[in-house]
Amino acid sequence: MTILGSGTSTGVPVIGCACAVCTSPDPRDQRLRASLLITIPSGDHLVIDTGPDFRTQMLQAGVRKLEHVLYTHTHADHCHGFDDLRAFYFRDHRSVTCYAATRHAMELRQKFAYVFHDTGYIGTKPQVTLSEFDQKPFSVLGLEIEPAYAVHGNVQSAVFRLGRFAYATDFKLFSPVLIARWRGKIDTMVASGIRYGEHPTHSCIQETTALMAALQVKTGYITHISHEIMHARDEVDLPEGVHFGYDGLSFGVELGP
Repeated sequence: MTILGSGTSTGVPVIGCACAVCTSPDPRDQRLRASLLITIPSGDHLVIDTGPDFRTQMLQAGVRKLEHVLYTHTHADHCHGFDDLRAFYFRDHRSVTCYAATRHAMELRQKFAYVFHDTGYIGTKPQVTLSEFDQKPFSVLGLEIEPAYAVHGNVQSAVFRLGRFAYATDFKLFSPVLIARWRGKIDTMVASGIRYGEHPTHSCIQETTALMAALQVKTGYITHISHEIMHARDEVDLPEGVHFGYDGLSFGVELGP
């Protein structure tokens, strides 16, 4: 697992901001928009979300071949790098399979109509296949992915469990049913925690750490972090076993059952 981006929708530094975090020399305080890279032993990759920083993230991670992308939802900071998927067709002439919940697939087709419909657009389009999922587990690169949904404002974000690893970003809360279903089944989790203090549509750090405790997560990494959090200053306040993620952080997990 490689955290490609650990920042909230604005990224960090925030445009026009001169706060202590936005001007911090610590590279862990420089956060691209939230995304995750999964690399399996064969060298194949699966990316979760293609935000506005997708091109930069692929260059920094040295990814030259990509055939699979998984989407959590269709807010701009999670899908507006979609057009840069065309670069992978330039290289290998293979389309990219994009996996999205049925409700999100419809929105992708609307946002990027020129890709899916004849709109008169003249230019190179991303060559993609859109594969829809609902509640049932599905397989990508031999990995079984269990999707679930969590409230995020007036939308539902898809969250994913792959073996004993889980990825959840842009949610306010998990339902009691989902907590009961995943409790004790997750060793490592990457989950969003935007800041300390209440937020109307995002889980705050206190809520995320409480969720990890309820799920009995052994090692947790917080992502989708705002410029209110300074890595070195604030990580000491996290519970044992929980850490702030940062761009470029890599770690291994067992993705078997």
